[in-house]
Amino acid sequence: MSAAPPRVRGVVCVLAILGGVLPVVAYWGLLGRVPSVTPDKARDALSVPDSGTLLVDVRTAEEFTAGHLEAAQNWPLAEITALTAASGVPAELRGKRLLLLCNSGIQSVLAVRHLRRVGVTDAQNVQGGMQAWVASGEKPCSLGLCRLRQSSGESQALPYRESPLWEQGAAVVTGFFVKPLYTLLSLVLVVVLWRERSPDLVALRWAMVAFFVGENFCAANYLMHGDSSLLFEFLHSYGMVLCFGLTVSALLDGMDRRLIKLSDPEARCAALPLCHRCIKYAEVPCGLQRTFMLLIPAVMVLCPLPYCADPSAVSYNTRIFGTFYNYSHPTVHQLYETRFLPAAALLLLLASLLVLVAKRSEPVAWSKVLFAAGCGALGFAFFRLILLQVFRDHLVWFSTWEELTELLFIASAGVVLWIFRLGMFSLVDSWREARQREGSARLT
Repeated sequence: MSAAPPRVRGVVCVLAILGGVLPVVAYWGLLGRVPSVTPDKARDALSVPDSGTLLVDVRTAEEFTAGHLEAAQNWPLAEITALTAASGVPAELRGKRLLLLCNSGIQSVLAVRHLRRVGVTDAQNVQGGMQAWVASGEKPCSLGLCRLRQSSGESQALPYRESPLWEQGAAVVTGFFVKPLYTLLSLVLVVVLWRERSPDLVALRWAMVAFFVGENFCAANYLMHGDSSLLFEFLHSYGMVLCFGLTVSALLDGMDRRLIKLSDPEARCAALPLCHRCIKYAEVPCGLQRTFMLLIPAVMVLCPLPYCADPSAVSYNTRIFGTFYNYSHPTVHQLYETRFLPAAALLLLLASLLVLVAKRSEPVAWSKVLFAAGCGALGFAFFRLILLQVFRDHLVWFSTWEELTELLFIASAGVVLWIFRLGMFSLVDSWREARQREGSARLT
């Protein structure tokens, strides 16, 4: 991107900053400001006899009947939002400290916000809902807080699944060997590309930097927070979004500057035999630009697809070679992946199309940046959506195949760079030119 116009590079930086800041601000504005407690603190408070603390499940009556914590009382969100004053609180809940719970901690946030608005000040949200409650299920607690009452009337422990030995082995191999391997390989690629100045290699270098940083946040989340930090997981995901977008930018720049040569005013465009007339030499429409104007709407059509998939509140516990582990993919991350990212992609792709249609000066350079950013957001959204929909009931394979595909991606990038090293790396070109000059000197 060093050869890109300075203003275009500035837009890249602005998009990167906004892409990281906006989701955090949105989360804080919608969910983060509501008084909340962790499941562990909620269980501690509820375990104290005569504490005046009640656990309130705000899901619908049907969801509550299908399965709920034995200690919970049902007060559906629809009834809560219908309240106009604190006097409307059911008699058995008045004067109590209410800890509100739902599947994912989102409906309960809405409930707490409304209760406080009408004057019920001692109401708090249980962070992460049932997904997070299940994740803390190994810790001691009173019976009613650790067992689920089913619609049949039977009582059972929090969701737990025995993982076969081969699944446990896959989790260990991908988590402790595959992840460190591809993280190290991405760092190697950063070092290899560090001094390159070609725009496509610069974009690929920063893609590897984003990948490396994102994966280290993922590792830190596991080692420091037991995979429970929403911020660290978001930074992991956002690193992947940047990596996807920058990789698309590298591919577009590489194809343009090394193969097609559309942006090089001194070079003959590779599509000239198809177009017969070229915008570089005559006042005619550019065939490649017109094709791109068809490609962008085609990609835009895919943006609403993730909205057709409902979030999945799956959460279950298991043991990996004797170590307790919870598998879940928090709903708040699913909303980021299947709601925020497709919307952002649609806006970026639309901007890319408008720039290509309306801008007279350097439309391709600007359009490529916006198109790559949109593809990065949409690509990661589809990547996570496909994994979750295929493995929603066996999340060990969600994690396993995510790690394996990331290894495949980094390894493929390295192999392609090695195959085309003679034509891509300036250091190799300089070495080859030096050898040729040395050979010419010997002949003379």
